[in-house]
Amino acid sequence: MRLLALAFLLAACADAPDPVAAPADADADALALLEAVDGDAFADAFAALDAAGYRAQLTVDADPPAGATVVVAPTGDVTLEDVTGALDGTPRLRDVVAQALSSDPPYLDPAAREHYRIAVVGDTTIGDVAFRIVEAVLADPASELGVRRVRAAVTEGGLVGAIEVDRAAASMLFDEASRVTVGLAPHAGGWVPHRVATESLTDVPLSEPRRVRAEWTVDQVGAPRGGAALE
Repeated sequence: MRLLALAFLLAACADAPDPVAAPADADADALALLEAVDGDAFADAFAALDAAGYRAQLTVDADPPAGATVVVAPTGDVTLEDVTGALDGTPRLRDVVAQALSSDPPYLDPAAREHYRIAVVGDTTIGDVAFRIVEAVLADPASELGVRRVRAAVTEGGLVGAIEVDRAAASMLFDEASRVTVGLAPHAGGWVPHRVATESLTDVPLSEPRRVRAEWTVDQVGAPRGGAALE
């Protein structure tokens, strides 16, 4: 049951190729792009959002569900509006990428990189800026390396505009699988988070697996009680 529950979360909406396939030699373009994808990649964007203040919609898909409109002033004061359900503390956006990835994730470690299939898999545009999509997929699902898959939109200059990180961990106390998704949008000459989602499935022995998904959509940056909406 525990292994099936873990596999469900990581496979349910993954659009990566079969991770069981053996890793191929990564090309120079993919490795160069991947160098920008670490736990510090979104630090400036989240800091800019906190400094400006914002208004965001929070939806928590859990048992029971919850949600609110969260207004955060540049001073850090938080106001909740239209609250539904029971929220865990006073919610505000955090740098979830820094929590999911270290500054030296395994796919950047030359000793561990051989366990990943690394490739450029496409192109996209965010806010009229061209990005390339790079992916690192762990080849052996039985590996103890926690990061199972990373897909990110990266410019040639090293700006990471979007990311999705899948992780899994197993222990004697519980198993957990998680997914973090962050997308940025341009604002005031820089970039700030526009959509942030976290999803986790925790499996504790003798208990039903518990799934929690939280999604933030930032709909206003700066002057959170008035002014222009984020485009």
